[in-house]
Amino acid sequence: MTKQIKVAFDLGNSSLKIAAMKKGSLELHELPLPENLMEEDNLLMPHAFSAFLKKARKELRLPGGPAGLLLPSSKVICRLVTMPRMSVEQLMLNLPYEFSDFIHGEPHQYYCDYALCQGEPQEVSPQEEQEEEPLTMMAAVAQRQQIQDYIRIFSAGGFSLKRILPQEMALIQLVQNCRRERSEGPGEFCFIDLGFLSTRIFVVHDDRIQAARRVHIGCRALDGVVADLFNMDPFLADAYKRGNHQGVLEHPRCMEVYENMAVEVLKVINFYHFTYRQKQLEGVYLIGGGAEIQPLRQILEDTLGLPALPVESLIPGGKGQEHSASFAGAAGLMVEPEKEG
Repeated sequence: MTKQIKVAFDLGNSSLKIAAMKKGSLELHELPLPENLMEEDNLLMPHAFSAFLKKARKELRLPGGPAGLLLPSSKVICRLVTMPRMSVEQLMLNLPYEFSDFIHGEPHQYYCDYALCQGEPQEVSPQEEQEEEPLTMMAAVAQRQQIQDYIRIFSAGGFSLKRILPQEMALIQLVQNCRRERSEGPGEFCFIDLGFLSTRIFVVHDDRIQAARRVHIGCRALDGVVADLFNMDPFLADAYKRGNHQGVLEHPRCMEVYENMAVEVLKVINFYHFTYRQKQLEGVYLIGGGAEIQPLRQILEDTLGLPALPVESLIPGGKGQEHSASFAGAAGLMVEPEKEG
C-alpha cells in the first residue's frame, strides 16, 4: 500500500514549485531556479540541484517521508490507449510498442505504466457481447535511466521519490478527487497550462484525457520582450516580469504575445467543441506560471468567451491559498489515486 505523499515537486525551467503537507494543512512554495541550472527541461548541474533541494528543505522546513515528482512534459509521453484484452504480463510486453514514435532504443530501456479507465456504458449488439471488451487505459512511457537519475538526484537532496507521474495523470487525479467530493460537478475540465516553453491544453473527462494539444509559445516569449525593452539578460528579465517592473506586463509588445497565445488556444477549444458537439465547456482552469499574469488571464477569457474558474476549488486544502494556479500539477501528485475495482 502506497504511503501518503508528504511533499510534491513540479520542476519547471525557471522555477521549482513545491506542495507540502504540514500538520494537516497544505503549504505552497515557488522557488526561482539559479541561472544555468535548468535548460529545455534538462538538469545541467545535478549536484548543484541536489544542494539547492537540501537548502530548500532546511529553509522551508519541508517534511520527510514519501515525495512525488511531476515529470517535465518533454521527458514522458502519456496518452489514451486501447488494446485487446490480455494478461498483465502480455500487456507490459506489448505496451512499449504503442509508443514506437517516442522510443529510440530497446524497449527495456524505457519504463511503461498504465491506469485502466472504467469505460462509459453504451449499447452493444448481442454479437459484440460475445467478444471480449478491449482494455482502455491512460498509458505513459519514459526513459528508465531518466527516472533513475531523478530518484538519485532527489535522494541526494534529502527526498525519497515514491510517486513519479506525468502532468496528465496528476490532473486526472485532481479531477477524480473533485468529482468524488462534488458529484454534481461538470463532466469536463479544461486545463490551460501557461508554461515557460509552451502552452498545453488538456480536457479531462472522468478518468481520461479527452483531448490534448501543445502550442509552441510560452512565457519565455515574454522574457524575450522584457529583455529587449530593458536591454538585459533574459534570466534577469524573468525577475522583472514576475514583479511587473514599471508595468511592463501591460506593454503593447507583451499584449501582442498574449493575443497570439489566446488565438492559438482558441483554435484548440473550437476544435474540441466541433469534435464533441454534445459537450460544452463551462469554463477553463488556468494553471502554470503564466496563470498569475493578470493581462494574459483577461485576454484569454475575452478571446475564448469562457470564464477562468478558480483552481483552488480543485486543490484539497487549497481554499484561501494565494497563487495556487501554479501548483495544480504538484497538488495532483498528493491526491490519493482512486482504488480500482
